[in-house]
Amino acid sequence: MNIGFCQSRNYAGQPYAEPDLLIWKTDTIQIQTFPLYSLSEFDQKNLFENKEIKPECWGCLKNYTAEWKIINRKLYLSNIYSFNYKKDSIKTDLNKLFPDKIKNNLILADWFSGNLFVPKGEHIWMSQSPGFPIYQSEWKLTFEKGILEKEDFKTGNYYKSIYTENSKNLIDFIDNNLDSETRNKIKNKRISIVFKTGKSKNDYSVSIKGIDDENLEKKLISTLKTLPEFDYYYRHGEELTQFFSIPFIDNRPLIKTKE
Repeated sequence: MNIGFCQSRNYAGQPYAEPDLLIWKTDTIQIQTFPLYSLSEFDQKNLFENKEIKPECWGCLKNYTAEWKIINRKLYLSNIYSFNYKKDSIKTDLNKLFPDKIKNNLILADWFSGNLFVPKGEHIWMSQSPGFPIYQSEWKLTFEKGILEKEDFKTGNYYKSIYTENSKNLIDFIDNNLDSETRNKIKNKRISIVFKTGKSKNDYSVSIKGIDDENLEKKLISTLKTLPEFDYYYRHGEELTQFFSIPFIDNRPLIKTKE
C-alpha cells in the first residue's frame, strides 16, 4: 500500500514576520501582532535614517523589531531595533520619530485600538518555511487608544491526532472499519482523501477524489467520518482551517471473501 501526506493551509490573517517584543508582567515575550502597522503615517523605510536594512530570512519583509511595554494598563513603545540589531547595533532615534509624543523615553501607543495576542507555553511550527508558530495557550489583550481594556486567556490551541502523526494509524483504521467487499472495490485505485479541520478535534470534514462510484465514495466518507478525533488548530483568536490531502493507493492482494 502506498500512502502519503500533503498538508496545506487556508489562513486568513497576517503572514509570518519577525516578532515584536512585549515586556509585560516582568516577562519579555515575542508577539506577532504589530501595533506600528496601525499608525497611519508608518513607513518602515523611514525608521533608520535611510540606512538600508534588509531582513536576513527567506520571505521576511519586516525590517525591524519593536519593543513594547505595558505599564499601569497602558501600552508604550520603548524601542525599535533593526532586524539585524545583534550584528549592526542600529536602532531608531525615537526622539526624531516621535518628537511630540516621547516622554521618559516612552511613546504612548494611543493610535492603537485592537488586540495583541501574547503566546504562552509550548508551540508547534505550521506549514512550510517561513510558516508560523501555534502556541498551546495565548492571551488576547484588547486595547482602546493604547489603554488595556480586557484580558482573555485561552488554552488547548492545537491538537495533533495519531492519524497525521503516523499514516499507518489511518491504514489500520480503514482496515478495521471498512468491510472486505468495499476494500476490494478500491484496490489499485488512485484516491485522494482530503481532511479539513474544524472547531475542535471532533469537528472535521472529509472529501474523496478519484472514485467514480457515488455509493462507494459515500461509504468510504461515512467510514472516515467515524474517526474518533482529528487535528485542531487555533491562533490569534480564530480556528485555523488546515487541509490534509492524502494520496492513497491500496495495491495489496485482493481480500478473499466468503461465497
